[in-house]
Amino acid sequence: MATDTPSTSVEENQEQLATWFIALCGEPDDAEAAARADQALHALDTLLAADAQ
Repeated sequence: MATDTPSTSVEENQEQLATWFIALCGEPDDAEAAARADQALHALDTLLAADAQ
């Protein structure tokens, strides 16, 4: 099965988002985890919007 760059990027961003979300759930006051989860969410949103076009 061939993988293309956008799908890989989406999958990588989903993994990053999950990792930071789990960290944030474990420590809700962790500003770094919150910022990184927010960045990963925005990056994933951008990739998904680009894939939809």
